[in-house]
Amino acid sequence: MEGKKNNTPNASKLYELSFEHRPQYLYAYVCGEHDSYEISKKYWQEVADECQKTGYKKVLIDEDISANVSITEIYEFASEIPKMGFQGIRVAFFDRYHLEQQEINSFGETVATNRGLFSRIFTDFDEAEKWLLSE
Repeated sequence: MEGKKNNTPNASKLYELSFEHRPQYLYAYVCGEHDSYEISKKYWQEVADECQKTGYKKVLIDEDISANVSITEIYEFASEIPKMGFQGIRVAFFDRYHLEQQEINSFGETVATNRGLFSRIFTDFDEAEKWLLSE
């Protein structure tokens, strides 16, 4: 599976999601201009589905979306993430706009973790990968 890439381009989507099947984990890169509850839910579900399909138990999500969701949307969305198929999956989340979105990302991490998601938010890609591979 090493190095295998799977892009899911779709003109009707407001984001692009691509996967790299790395030796020890699934790498998911998502980019777009806008974010919303619906966008986040769709791409996270695609990530969960890919983990289920491929059997990965570790995933690193690399988000490159400059806009962010509201505090209400992040609460609602983060509450649902654990039910999307991430049971038993370790999730590292790296946000390329972490300086602007650190507060809302931390809030989302707390909500999702409190509901059973095994995850952490990172401001440094290498640290995210290191944590992901630490167990």
